[in-house]
Amino acid sequence: MARRNNKNLDKQISADYVSKKSTDELQDAKKWLGSLLELRKVQKLYKTYVNGIERAVEVNDTNKVYVDYRMDGTLTGRLSCASYSNMGVSFHTLPREDKHNIRSMFTAPEGHSFITVDYAAMELRVLAHIAKETTMQEAFTAGVDLHTYTASLLFQKKEEKIKKQERQIAKAVSFLIAYGGGAYRLAETTGITQRRAEKIIEKYAEVYPGIFRYMDFVHDFIRQNQYAYTIFGRRRHLPDVTSRDNQVAKGALRQGLNFTIQSAASDILLCAIKGITESFKGLNARIVATVHDSVEIIAPHDEVAEVLEIVYDEMVNYKTVKKDFGIQFNLPLKIDAEVGTSFGDGKEVEFKDGRPIL
Repeated sequence: MARRNNKNLDKQISADYVSKKSTDELQDAKKWLGSLLELRKVQKLYKTYVNGIERAVEVNDTNKVYVDYRMDGTLTGRLSCASYSNMGVSFHTLPREDKHNIRSMFTAPEGHSFITVDYAAMELRVLAHIAKETTMQEAFTAGVDLHTYTASLLFQKKEEKIKKQERQIAKAVSFLIAYGGGAYRLAETTGITQRRAEKIIEKYAEVYPGIFRYMDFVHDFIRQNQYAYTIFGRRRHLPDVTSRDNQVAKGALRQGLNFTIQSAASDILLCAIKGITESFKGLNARIVATVHDSVEIIAPHDEVAEVLEIVYDEMVNYKTVKKDFGIQFNLPLKIDAEVGTSFGDGKEVEFKDGRPIL
């Protein structure tokens, strides 16, 4: 009996040793795998961005990178950005959030600041306006976080009770619905079941009925006319809507809806760039790049306050949009501004009555 107990004890000790050894080896493996993944990320960053930037600087011998913006590079009217001499440098693809901060490679000259001003939730603001969706317009006017607000309506909770995942679902459904996505895609994106995704979309239609009315209007118009148009008068012809292939025809409807939103948002930014450029006459400030819904500016330190006032007037008050197109929005436009020494180290700037608080 004693020998059997000793045998069992030996087995238990052996099992504990193996278990501890396996756990230690697993932890070592995780550390090794983490280091390998980090190495691959760094290699990709270097190959994709750093290497191309170095070559571009060597070619032009000015310590600057020049990019090629094209007005006709997209079907929506958005500016497209090509690299200088195809060196692989495109501002539009520079990662916004990475711990190595690739964007900080682009610095302002001595005595100057790097200013980044970005429209906040621009495409959803455009959608709320053109769809005449008053509930969403009221949320933007109140200045609340739209996705938290939407989640509170979808899940019938107070905003302070909304969980991170619920906000993510609300954000995902807003963008998916705006661009013609459905329950399958929502489930795939958020990890919820397709049945739950269907229920959420049904609730979204109750919360924001104006968006669904607008979608129906755009789809009917495209079917009848084979093109879509924006509030700025741009048109995109969509002959594929008559295709006998149902997927091709549906694709044309999605493209048309996307066009009415994304193209309008792009034209708002282009008008702002035009107005800012004209207002910079007499100043040493210059627009050096534009990325999606943002404008990047380099200005002498003593011009930063004036530059930010000009930018606010053009982007938030959309002065040129009103002057050139007579468009008046039913909700406020909002910007996020940062000022720093490089493209990647800016500090947030708040505004009061259109003036920056520096």
